[in-house]
Amino acid sequence: MKGDKPADDVKAGRPSERSRPAFRKFEGPRQPGVLVRVGMTRKAYAEVTLHAKESLQAEICGVLAGRVLEDDEGRHVSVDAAVRGTAARQERAHVTFTQETWNGIHERMDREHPDLAIVGWYHSHPGFGVAFSEMDAFIQKNFFGEATQVGLVIDPLGGDVALAANEGGGLSYLPRFWVEGREHRARVPSPSGETADAPATSSRGLADLETRLSQVLDALEKQKRALDRLVLVAGMVFGLALLGLVGWRVYSDWASRWEPPRLQSFVPVPVTVGGRSVILGVAVVDWELSPEKAEAYRKLIEKSGLEQGGRALQELLRIQEEMRRSPAPAPPGR
Repeated sequence: MKGDKPADDVKAGRPSERSRPAFRKFEGPRQPGVLVRVGMTRKAYAEVTLHAKESLQAEICGVLAGRVLEDDEGRHVSVDAAVRGTAARQERAHVTFTQETWNGIHERMDREHPDLAIVGWYHSHPGFGVAFSEMDAFIQKNFFGEATQVGLVIDPLGGDVALAANEGGGLSYLPRFWVEGREHRARVPSPSGETADAPATSSRGLADLETRLSQVLDALEKQKRALDRLVLVAGMVFGLALLGLVGWRVYSDWASRWEPPRLQSFVPVPVTVGGRSVILGVAVVDWELSPEKAEAYRKLIEKSGLEQGGRALQELLRIQEEMRRSPAPAPPGR
């Protein structure tokens, strides 16, 4: 692939210099040791794939528009749109970014995506793999040289995709990218130039293991947070229930101290007064006394020395107990 040197007013763009990256959590899991994390919208990925399949005899090209974001793990790239490179010189093994191509890209960026920056580029290799050629590496280094600008190569015949980023003056292939939260494996070329499933080396295997381990740890962390919330809610419910029970018991005890006697019946009781028998009307009431009050009444009766009054009280208590045990009489019919 070839690229004409752009003029000063048609630079690919440096998103890190345009504005401070906004904070947004990456849509995939944590990836320790990965050079740059890349996420794409479904629309942008579909546009790249469709553009590549429209030309199976010659290469196509375009730029990736999006945002550079950051989260607790660092910066990551969000590709939100794909802008086709029109007026490019297309051949079997290469495509050229002409001045007209750059002008068209920037006009469309200003018109359709004024809030997005150029975060990379894409082109196709129809039928001959997805390894970056020396010219591809030159384009990536000189026109898309930021650490957060990536290059994507797609083979519309084989269906393979490769993704590369800048590292130490050269290219580093990325083993995976995400499309709206779904992981997509990229192809990592071997030293001979042929593509192989990533990771192809022991270091890639270790990185893949670390990524999988981080995914498991993320899942466990989410389960732990859910369990913590459940325990917290259960503890709050139990505490409120216990507080309500204690409050009810305190209120019941307080209210019982001031509750007046409840009349149950009126019983005539014969008593002897001055050697003469008289009928004394006694109201039988239901009065729940606390143990302290009941003991105080008992001592008062014992100290008074009124045996007759004591016997009358005992008789009254006996009658009251019988009334409690006997069923209530049925109301008279009308």
